[in-house]
Amino acid sequence: MNKNVRSVIGTYDSRAIGIVFGNSIECTEFLADCKSQMAEAKAAKNNSLIRQIEKKRDAFQVLAHLRGFSVGSVAEVLQKHKAEVDSVAREAGVQVIVSKFELIHTGSGADVVDVTLPLARIFKPSEQQLRSISQLKDQPPLPMLDALLIPAEE
Repeated sequence: MNKNVRSVIGTYDSRAIGIVFGNSIECTEFLADCKSQMAEAKAAKNNSLIRQIEKKRDAFQVLAHLRGFSVGSVAEVLQKHKAEVDSVAREAGVQVIVSKFELIHTGSGADVVDVTLPLARIFKPSEQQLRSISQLKDQPPLPMLDALLIPAEE
């Protein structure tokens, strides 16, 4: 192995992606679909389906808290936008993109480039959201257990 070859790793703050995804059209459509399914289940008095939709909605809220406040994975969300992620990687000149919270060690042969904002732009955030997520670097993520204790919105 050639020790003079340097790897360039793109990292992102998964909280930023979680936040912009949570405010995206994609997320809004998912929640609207759940609401529509719930209305149909209630109209049909299908208690089993109502409980199933409630569990799905509650689990989604837990995921949102883990993603937006802690170090919960957003890989599943980003995978749905693989072509755009590949484009971000090409433009940034990185061979790998990984959450900065999952990058536990980098050796001397690796350079790290922050690609948080280009990845966030995939979800078409507002300028206010971009300003908000750019401030995340000044705040450590909550421990996952603490994020799990955040009450669900009513």
